[in-house]
Amino acid sequence: MELTKPLRLAKKLVPGTDPFDIVSDPIVKKSKGRVLRSLYPANSYARSGDRHAQFTSTPLPKGAFAGSKSPFIRLEYQMLFQPGFKWVLGGKLPGILVGTESGCNGACSGGGSAENCFSTRMMWRAQGEGELYLYAAKSVYFPKEKPDRCSRSLDKRSPEALFNLEQKQINTYAIPSDDEYEYYNETSSMNTRGFHTSADSSKSSCLNGIKLKITPGSRNMCNPVYGISIGRGGSFKFKSGVWHNVTQIVRINSKGNAVRDGYLAVYLDGKPVVQAENLVLLKKGYNSNKSATSHDVKFMFSSFFGGATKQYATPTAQWIAWKGFKMTTSVKNVWK
Repeated sequence: MELTKPLRLAKKLVPGTDPFDIVSDPIVKKSKGRVLRSLYPANSYARSGDRHAQFTSTPLPKGAFAGSKSPFIRLEYQMLFQPGFKWVLGGKLPGILVGTESGCNGACSGGGSAENCFSTRMMWRAQGEGELYLYAAKSVYFPKEKPDRCSRSLDKRSPEALFNLEQKQINTYAIPSDDEYEYYNETSSMNTRGFHTSADSSKSSCLNGIKLKITPGSRNMCNPVYGISIGRGGSFKFKSGVWHNVTQIVRINSKGNAVRDGYLAVYLDGKPVVQAENLVLLKKGYNSNKSATSHDVKFMFSSFFGGATKQYATPTAQWIAWKGFKMTTSVKNVWK
């Protein structure tokens, strides 16, 4: 099943007010096509009070989820950081959102518990490093964390404490230098060297038991408050002033209590940068019942600088351009 209708605006954009505009392609000068731009005001970051460039849509029909097992969900888009883009410490990029965010602190962003949903947003980091920024079943990946009470929120930890927590890079992984292997994708006829298996040096790591491949020199971070960072840096790196193609392929884990057979892969410009198997994405797994929340599959456009502290703020007004949004499903992990 494939998204055949283009994204359409629900209302007219207001210059100077909305966090988006539509312009001619800023790089391909002879192109007649128009592109979407997300706008980031000077000094803006997650908690600056500025409007963020974000929305969700449900482009896939319900018939896409008719089988007893989850199909592969593929999201693809093209993005361009403005020439000379100032990366600062990082910001959010779009991904897939599955499930329901209802309940006490149940969100799949902003420090939520992700008990009945998962999200596969990404981030750019300092110097343009990329990463998968995963929210999924925190009680599975962080079993020692006390469940949140509705009378308090994990977000009530001070922004400074959260920032310092992130900088410590909890449970970082050592990437061995001698386990290079040849990654071959038969459907794309692509032969790429340099994909590495992540070594788990801590039995208490949140990613223990996950079969994970990331690029040489990249790293992972287990943060019990904000999402799990996977594959940061290495060959997963963005450049400003050029169009990038980003693709995610996801398969929800099977029905049951934390069944570890979920799958997630990220490709940058046709090259694999993250592959994770044996994942628990939804705690209760995929349910073939059409009314189940595992059928609530959305495109989650979410982009802003941050980070919850001023260290993430963009020093000047900046933009990112977008085009070529696609969302499809398949019974096989087909790469075309």
